[in-house]
Amino acid sequence: MVKVESMLRIIIFTAMVVLANFSAAEKITLANGDWAPYLSKTLKHHGYMSHIVKEAFAEEGIEVEYVFLPWKRGFEDAKEGKYQGSLIWGYNDDRAQHFLFSDTVAELGTSLFHQKSQSIDWNKPDDLKEFRIGGVIGYAYGVEDLEKQGIIKIDRIGKDEGNYKKLAAGRLDIVLEDTEVGHETISRLGMTDQLTAHPKTLKPRKYSVIISKNAPNAQKLVDAFNRGLKKLIDDGRYQKYVEASRRGEYK
Repeated sequence: MVKVESMLRIIIFTAMVVLANFSAAEKITLANGDWAPYLSKTLKHHGYMSHIVKEAFAEEGIEVEYVFLPWKRGFEDAKEGKYQGSLIWGYNDDRAQHFLFSDTVAELGTSLFHQKSQSIDWNKPDDLKEFRIGGVIGYAYGVEDLEKQGIIKIDRIGKDEGNYKKLAAGRLDIVLEDTEVGHETISRLGMTDQLTAHPKTLKPRKYSVIISKNAPNAQKLVDAFNRGLKKLIDDGRYQKYVEASRRGEYK
């Protein structure tokens, strides 16, 4: 009887510890946005990149909740500390004033989408000054320095769909967009017979999770995410999710 009571005490104590740890699990909220196939409120797991980020934090006992917002609003809300951070963003000095950047989550190329009936001749980024270019407010394409200097002009609007419609109508020469995102969008809009991507891309950009410097324990959150991300890469889950997305399993 004594042994039974002792075992029961051990079981109860263990259960209490587990429940205490579970209830004490840290929860954070990250601003997310629509950027299929990487991120989207309508995709399974909110897209494979959202899946990777959530799993990486979970590896370190941190539960993630996503709030889907327009990109600029999500960025500003996270900057002010309303949310702990956002995903996924390319590095620039302006952003680094307000956010800590995680290790690289993805390295993505930016394509120049154009009408199939029009040829686009360029060798280096400043050659693009000859073209009417469309982009999205808040997006970074790797040519922002040229844009600030006035060498190239990017007509930026709130949503990418409007750019492709303007491109198809001949009101733009080029739309800048991540390669996979652009192909996904023109397919969804039924414009694959009109629009295509130039074979030459802009320099690939590295993307990270960003954590607001106004968030409590900001550096600890970045460190935890980096550890979790490494686990996903090392055990093959990262690549598994990438390949699953390419097979359409997140739709």
